[in-house]
Amino acid sequence: MIGLPAGRCRSCDAAVSYFARTCPECHAANLPNPVAIGAALAAVLLLGSVVAVGLQLFRSNAVPQGAAPQAAVPVVPPASGPAVDPKEDYGWIVQAMADCDEEAKQKQDTLRFLIVPLATTGVSLPGWSPNPITTVGSFGTLLNSTDALIGLRNGVFALYQKPLTFVVSDPASKTVYKWKPAVGVSSLTSRDTGLASLTVGFEIPDLAKDVEWGPVITLKKGSCYWINPLFRSSPRTAQ
Repeated sequence: MIGLPAGRCRSCDAAVSYFARTCPECHAANLPNPVAIGAALAAVLLLGSVVAVGLQLFRSNAVPQGAAPQAAVPVVPPASGPAVDPKEDYGWIVQAMADCDEEAKQKQDTLRFLIVPLATTGVSLPGWSPNPITTVGSFGTLLNSTDALIGLRNGVFALYQKPLTFVVSDPASKTVYKWKPAVGVSSLTSRDTGLASLTVGFEIPDLAKDVEWGPVITLKKGSCYWINPLFRSSPRTAQ
């Protein structure tokens, strides 16, 4: 057994523990006691340190390294009145593009993407065919915004109406970040990662089991990235 340190009672000079509240001989108060107070302060400081370390560990685990994609915000057309031409001109998509550009310029610490997913309808437009930018896996093609709008306005394309997930990857570390699945046109944001470029892709549950990866895009502050993927129902045949 380890004995408790002993001092002297201030009243009767009997031996008394530094941690005793009263003297066992004369029952005089033994507090406040400098040793006991020091020990109590040390315990409080130790507890504070443990709490601080715990909070720091919690914050480290709660905030992942790199981008933290936020929820997808659906972009929907305004309600049409009876006097509106029933043929959709998709001006609301043009407005969404302009709004995204303006927001990107105002908040340059945020990455912004406007996703306009498309599907073919089987309708053809004589004398016109889109000029693809590049492919996205085996099922997709990236189009410029002009071709996307021409195809939509002429019924060649329709908005893809099944859930898909937009995915980006750091080309160097291969770290993947993804947003929640969305249907139709959506506005996506994320904290600026400070990366110079990102590889873009899509998870398309109805078409492919794995991510359909597209091109590497160069990032520039103050820019909104319009992503217009056209998805086909069958995989692209090898050339």
